[in-house]
Amino acid sequence: MNENEQLWVTPPFHVSGTATTPVVLASPHSGRIYPDAFVNTSRQPLATLRGGEDSYVEELAAPAHALGPALLYAQFPRAYCDVNRAAWDMDPRMFDGPVPAFVKPTHRALSGLGSVPRIVADNRAIYRTRLPFTEAALRIRDCWMPYHKALAQLLQDCRAQHGMAVLLDLHSMPDALEAGAPDFVLGDRHGTSCSGRVISCAEKALQAQGFSTTRNLPYAGGYITQHYGRPQEGLHALQVEMRRSLYMNEDTRTKTEGFARLSAALAQMTLAILTDIKAPRP
Repeated sequence: MNENEQLWVTPPFHVSGTATTPVVLASPHSGRIYPDAFVNTSRQPLATLRGGEDSYVEELAAPAHALGPALLYAQFPRAYCDVNRAAWDMDPRMFDGPVPAFVKPTHRALSGLGSVPRIVADNRAIYRTRLPFTEAALRIRDCWMPYHKALAQLLQDCRAQHGMAVLLDLHSMPDALEAGAPDFVLGDRHGTSCSGRVISCAEKALQAQGFSTTRNLPYAGGYITQHYGRPQEGLHALQVEMRRSLYMNEDTRTKTEGFARLSAALAQMTLAILTDIKAPRP
């Protein structure tokens, strides 16, 4: 790979709206712009690289965004750079030389799913050869850092204007059989990233529309939920996982008739949270 080909020239994220409400909608994994050099030098075809992509989640969120919350989503794909990991949480073994001491891999990164992933779904290696570390550093600079700067600014602005901020971190998931294949998994890092009132409000709104939900199983929330969820400081973060088969064909990645219903449900959940925020506290 030519290192210079990896510079991200497309805006790495899209943001729409400002802090007019306390809620921020974000989709870190719905990016669908794959750099040619990345695809051409991968072991895997594009269809496989897209395996972990949260396709169309930013479109699902459009009606919720129309209620007033700002919407932020990544343009780059998760297989290229995963912003739901700490910046330097990556597997040192994927590089062709020594790495800086600030690279601190977690168990998840060592399994191949770091901020610059080594594998895609079902443990398939992305790269034919080891990468120069400078290439990973460019992705962090050009993708990871701008996304998090924008997200942090939105949350800061919301808290400044409304006294609190609620991040709804939106994802899609394959059928989670270990949890009984729920329609939604709501993750609050086991009660630490948002108030119980926020997650209960989301849960009730979804169940009232006929959707099944679980909490924190199998997804309790990733780096974003953990990092930004500080309820004691007025910052609440809730990870919302939606079952992909509710709105798209997972093989062809085409939308199904369920798309509109799921999109409306997400808007109703967001409205319920906004309404609850405005309600007087006892």
